[in-house]
Order: sequence, then structure tokens, then C-alpha cells
Amino acid sequence: MVVAQTQVKRASRMAMGLPCGRRVPRGSERWYLLRVRERAEDATCEKLLRLVPRDILTDCFCIKKERWFKRGGAWSLQTIPAYRGYAFAVTSDPAALYKQLAGTNAHAELCGADGRAWMPLSPAAQTWFARSMDERHVLRGSTAVIEDGILHVTEGPLMGQEAHVRDVDRHRRRCMVDVGDGALGGFSELMAIDVPIKT
Repeated sequence: MVVAQTQVKRASRMAMGLPCGRRVPRGSERWYLLRVRERAEDATCEKLLRLVPRDILTDCFCIKKERWFKRGGAWSLQTIPAYRGYAFAVTSDPAALYKQLAGTNAHAELCGADGRAWMPLSPAAQTWFARSMDERHVLRGSTAVIEDGILHVTEGPLMGQEAHVRDVDRHRRRCMVDVGDGALGGFSELMAIDVPIKT
């Protein structure tokens, strides 16, 4: 007797575990991942925005996030790169961007999948980042309270996303946020959260 095996096709992944979207028709503006020099993410983005025509590269940025640090007994928020050594390029023509990058000395490489068919960030991830970041591309920390075991976010980008927040670490002031459906290319992001009150 032969038992049929069902294979579940997993969503493709970019570097850092971010989910890929599908290839899109030319002319559709999407976010693509760039590999850049670590600790030179911002400088590389600024350079590319000067060198590459805006009809090819609409925007280029490094996503950052706030993180709580404790030094000398005092807590403070610091901003760090969310993905060290990576940046995001917004373009509707990744092939033209690839050619432009090859002609610069900016040390930026378009991350690809499936040969030279560059894969954009998944729409769900792109939408979540766009909604959660501020105008400077920073994922800010949130403030919350826990009342009767239920998390209520009172301030910050996680407002309204309580159902996706898990593993709240009040001591380290951080939590994991599930973005999208894991079977459809979801991912988790570590976010800063301050929960001073728990009842």
C-alpha cells in the first residue's frame, strides 16, 4: 500500500528571515532588500539616492527600531538598525536598479531569489512595516498595561495589534510580534514595549 505524501510549499525567505512576495509585473512599485556594509547602512542609502535616478529608485532606507538598554541602573531607549547590513530599495524596476548598482561604488547588492528574478518583500510585511514605522523609518517602542492578564497597548505602533503580541518580557521591556500568517509568509519581529503596570 502506497501512502500519498502531501507537501506544504513554504513561503520563500529573504535574508534575516523576512518573507518574499511573488514576482510582480514591471511597473509595480515594491520593496527589495539590499545587502550593504554593516554600520554604513544610512550612508549607503544616502549615496544611492544621490547616484541612482529617482525614476528607478524611488526611496532607499534602513529600518531601525527602538530598544531598551539598562546602564548604570537606568533604563533608556536607543535606536539601532533592525537588520544590520541590510537596507530596503523601493523600485518598480529591479532589473534597472541592478544595472545601476553595478555601475556605482556604493557597495550595495540587490538580494535575489530564483536566479535573477529578484523577489520583493511580501505585501503583508511591507504593509506592516509601512504602518508601524514613523517618517524616519523607525519602529518606535510602545507602552502598555496588563489588566486582569490582558495586554492593552496605550501608546505606540502596537496599538490595535495586541492579538499579535506574544512573549512579553516586562523585565527586559520587549515582546515578540507575529506579523501575518506563518503558512503564508509571516514572520516575527522583536519590539520594544514598556509595561509599567500589571494587575
